[in-house]
Amino acid sequence: MQSLREFESFESISEMDDFVSIALEVLELTELDRKLLRLLAAHSCKFIGVSFLKVQTMADKLEVSYKTVQRALKRLKEIGIIQRVRQLRKVSGGFGASLTIIRPIELSYREEAPEETPESTQEPSRRKETFFLKAFKKDIKTIRQQEELDYTYLQEWLPQEFIQTVKPFVDPEEAFSLWGKVQVAAKKYAPAVLDLTEPAIRAFKASVLAYKVRRIKKSFGAYFWGALVGIFSVEQRRAARTCSILGFNWLENR
Repeated sequence: MQSLREFESFESISEMDDFVSIALEVLELTELDRKLLRLLAAHSCKFIGVSFLKVQTMADKLEVSYKTVQRALKRLKEIGIIQRVRQLRKVSGGFGASLTIIRPIELSYREEAPEETPESTQEPSRRKETFFLKAFKKDIKTIRQQEELDYTYLQEWLPQEFIQTVKPFVDPEEAFSLWGKVQVAAKKYAPAVLDLTEPAIRAFKASVLAYKVRRIKKSFGAYFWGALVGIFSVEQRRAARTCSILGFNWLENR
């Protein structure tokens, strides 16, 4: 028991759940990768972050083939978010089932703005200037209900200026998800920045322009995250410099 405890990668289940939620928000994962990561987290509670699930069991629960799960595990390993550790049988010898460990990696470099190369030569829809991109919508956790949400639901959650900026391009659920990225990026890269709205709008407009001129290589959501990281990093340095000049220690006054 003590040896397995050494593989634990989080101090609490809530810490693991928070990390997985952020990873699902910012990483470029396939739908199967997402389901697999959620499955591993759900079975990593006895030893936090450590799953004993066999590959075949994963395949059965996800209703896919053994090889499909192997490929998904390989993708998650290449990203660095999981580690597979083979166990030795103490009695009979040889290798036993492998452990799958969720690793709390640094997420920042995973979502840099993609290289500025044309993504596709396919003509965009002319109906409305909206971003109903498959690659973007797969990142949105849609709440299924009888009636569609409208922007009045967001007035207590999102700044009005941000809503007015994104409203012509995305639906309310997507707008809510975008603002979630803003808050995560600000907390991580710009803790000294108080006004999140203006940098967020700049990042969104930069992403819209990149989409318009076909310079988004992956997805709109990923590009927006990269733009946020860049803008908030600059704003953080500017805020820290201002505080230093004024003799204000923002770390002690947060």
